[in-house]
Amino acid sequence: MGSKLLSRVVRQAFPGRNELATAGDRLEGAVLAAALAVALLAVPVAGAVGSELHARQQTQVSADQQTRQRAEAVLLENAPPVVRVDDRGTVLETAPVRATWHGPDGQERQGEVQAHYGAIAGTTVPIWIDRHGGLTPPPLSAEGAVITAIGVALLVWSAVTAAFALLYLVIRFVHTRLRARRWDLEWRQVSRDWTTR
Repeated sequence: MGSKLLSRVVRQAFPGRNELATAGDRLEGAVLAAALAVALLAVPVAGAVGSELHARQQTQVSADQQTRQRAEAVLLENAPPVVRVDDRGTVLETAPVRATWHGPDGQERQGEVQAHYGAIAGTTVPIWIDRHGGLTPPPLSAEGAVITAIGVALLVWSAVTAAFALLYLVIRFVHTRLRARRWDLEWRQVSRDWTTR
């Protein structure tokens, strides 16, 4: 089954000296061959993009580890008791609640941190702070950098391959329509000749 499909694709991509092959068939075959070639050539390109992104993110991982640290925040008020759902139907597991924490210099800071619904005042929640004691997102992890790089590489390859696949499908669709119209005109001519005889 697989060999028959491969053979059919090869015949379609390279009609060769087939006397029945039209210019449209040859164009369609050329685009198919180009799409297959681009799909193969896009693999190392996507790999290079992913590798470059991973190298940049590794630098960010190192910088984040040096400039961000974990801390404990103490809630100053109770979190909302009921879980909310946003406009898109996503269940919100946390809510902003006022809390206090100490920065690297030992000074107390205050602000809103994310706490689980139902948490009461006095509960401690883990947070990330920068070197000045301000709240900051969690640092990028080495595993996260790898996953992001792989995802971007796959996205680049998929986008390039999909673009050429779409181009091939459009050309095939147009060619099929033109061929059907040509056959219809030829059939009308033949049927007229038959009826006049």
